Amino acid sequence: MQYSISSINNIKGKSKKIKNKIYYLNKLLLKQNEKVSYAYKNLVTGDMFSFNIDVCFYSASSIKFLVCLYIYEQAENNVSLLDTKIKLLPEDFKSGSGILKDNLDIVEYTVRDLIYYTLKESDNTAYIKLVKFVTKEKLREYGLSLGAIHTMEGKDEFGIINASDMLVYLSHIADYFSKNTILSNELKNNMLDPSYQIIKSKNVGNNKFVRKYGSFGIAFHEVGIVYDKNPYILVILTQKNELSDKRKIKYVNKVAKKINKIHELLRR
Repeated sequence: MQYSISSINNIKGKSKKIKNKIYYLNKLLLKQNEKVSYAYKNLVTGDMFSFNIDVCFYSASSIKFLVCLYIYEQAENNVSLLDTKIKLLPEDFKSGSGILKDNLDIVEYTVRDLIYYTLKESDNTAYIKLVKFVTKEKLREYGLSLGAIHTMEGKDEFGIINASDMLVYLSHIADYFSKNTILSNELKNNMLDPSYQIIKSKNVGNNKFVRKYGSFGIAFHEVGIVYDKNPYILVILTQKNELSDKRKIKYVNKVAKKINKIHELLRR
């Protein structure tokens, strides 16, 4: 077990209750036979707590927003980058999540289109084409420059992830969104209400949730930024390979709900 608390002790009359809730949340995760991890970070106060923050998982689709963030930041200085046209060859169409594999008659998309499909539909074809457009090497350098440790490690275009690196990526994308530019708002909207999502809105206080899910084999994750009065980063990574999808969804939602209740205590 691993968790950290920053300024919680400065909240008079509430610190013991909050610590107890974190303790029982972590106790719930300790009961699991499979790997599980979470991280919470309040973007206003800096309060943070986590479990297994450095334990690595296969990232699956949860990493897909990183290449999109990289391209949008580059486009702030050259907006025409988003209008670059990319041809899809027959061998580019990938199985798994997404809808482009069902539109074989369309063979040319803009970078902006591919980003939209990557985030809204979690499209594997669009994502892998974007990684090849940027190059895996540049994307790895980008992640490391932000302070991450494991960006693009592995043989495929997804690699491994842990909650610590996700906090790095999501803190940076939150900073980018706070600039409130036309492009940053466009990227943010692409991450709202995607076709594939795990955590129910009620379990994050019915707030806007800029998110990315990941599901492949044993990997089952959801990460993002919850925008209430005090926005916070939420990372939940799981490897519950023996459970049905229904039970995995129930588990992730249970953890998210408990974290949000702690968040509500922290913001008072």
